[in-house]
Amino acid sequence: MGTVSDYIFNLIAKQVDDYGLVVWYDPDGVYAEAANALDLPDTTILRYEGSFVRLRWEIDQKKKLMVGEEPPHGDRDVGGDRDVGAN
Repeated sequence: MGTVSDYIFNLIAKQVDDYGLVVWYDPDGVYAEAANALDLPDTTILRYEGSFVRLRWEIDQKKKLMVGEEPPHGDRDVGGDRDVGAN
């Protein structure tokens, strides 16, 4: 990878070490290839698959941010037109 990718990888690694959770917002997928190349030890990488509710629930399975909440089953994502259960 190039200089920019190396910088991004180092920054993400530092943020994972510092905070334990990093959300990478790349709606145009400009860095999708770079995201696929991430190799961070002891780190789970979760990807947005059409539902922020589903992603938040998947994150919670690791970080326990939403204790007591149930996973979405067939609910609609707020503002979305896709069925969450279809992901």
